[in-house]
Amino acid sequence: MKFVLIGGKVNKDILDNNIEKEVIESIGKKIPKILFCPLAAIDTDKSIKKFKELIKDIVCEINIFDYHNINDLDNLLNSNDIFYVGGGNANHLVEVFKNYNLDKVLINHLDDDITYIGSSAGAMLVTLKSLGDRDIYQDNFHIYNYKMVDCLDILHISICPHFQNEDLIIYNDEVKKLDVPSFGIEEGGALVIDNDKYYILKDNNKNMVYYYPQNTKLMTPLIRGEVYEENSGFRS
Repeated sequence: MKFVLIGGKVNKDILDNNIEKEVIESIGKKIPKILFCPLAAIDTDKSIKKFKELIKDIVCEINIFDYHNINDLDNLLNSNDIFYVGGGNANHLVEVFKNYNLDKVLINHLDDDITYIGSSAGAMLVTLKSLGDRDIYQDNFHIYNYKMVDCLDILHISICPHFQNEDLIIYNDEVKKLDVPSFGIEEGGALVIDNDKYYILKDNNKNMVYYYPQNTKLMTPLIRGEVYEENSGFRS
């Protein structure tokens, strides 16, 4: 299983989908099949509609994984090329996957030829622990109260999506408490992990992904087009 962890999408009327295009085209099939999971969202119908709008100009077949077929993930993964988990509330998403034993199903498919794409909460889901927005509230100037969320630990890493937000600078302190490689991923940026190789994709040239190595925790920007290697990989 290859993992594509997206830091979220820039909030605008027409969403950039260069990351999705590149990943879907890399499947090498005339009509790739995508299984979309909206379960992180409060309004799953809205999440599905937004996803379909996002990839409306990409040739593919879209299938939906939600509460109607939640016990059939094993068969659905066998019949799709991409499992795309959308954004929303990361803590809620983790609870759903654990309560329905979906984490165990995912683990059973780690060696399969399938691509996992997660955006925002969907990206956090497969990590050990990530900085998210379980209890967001706001005053006149800021949105704050971000919290670390315990996730599924399928990838033994930490991430912080939406990393361009000023308030998320606190991730620089949080990574020092973690004994795992960590990544700050801006909206429109993506971290791709393929076994022991990793690299980044971007919707445009402005989006950045930063790496905090386990040994130094010094923030390093990753360069588009470079392929990096982690000797032991990132899988748990």
